[in-house]
Amino acid sequence: MNMGRAVSVLAASVVFLAGSVQLCRGEEVFHHGLSVNPRGDFEDCVACHDGLIAKDVPYCTQNCSFKTAHSLQRPYPPPGQESSYQPPAVLRAEGVELVRGTVVCISCHNLRNPAPHHLVVDIDGSRLCYVCHIK
Repeated sequence: MNMGRAVSVLAASVVFLAGSVQLCRGEEVFHHGLSVNPRGDFEDCVACHDGLIAKDVPYCTQNCSFKTAHSLQRPYPPPGQESSYQPPAVLRAEGVELVRGTVVCISCHNLRNPAPHHLVVDIDGSRLCYVCHIK
């Protein structure tokens, strides 16, 4: 394990053992035994969702395709592919959030939604996918 990853795991373990995550941005919600920022960044989510503290979640940050997990920390819409994606205003109307113009965990997940996977939009009929992707 590299030193950066070891420090990340140690920091996340301390947070887990303390019983809460102390973040200074916005109102916190109860999430799987911890008090977390529901508008947290990608790093906030994967600090725990790494397979050691909480369920490991698949994601892709480089060389992403339909065969990999969904891409994160990527600009929306992807440069040069604007015609294949809905305008950001459509996303906002559906409750999908972009952080600094990028797709992050909270783009698809709303921690205030108690349903499994905390999805922003129901996945039935790939509805969540088509909030962003044009058929």
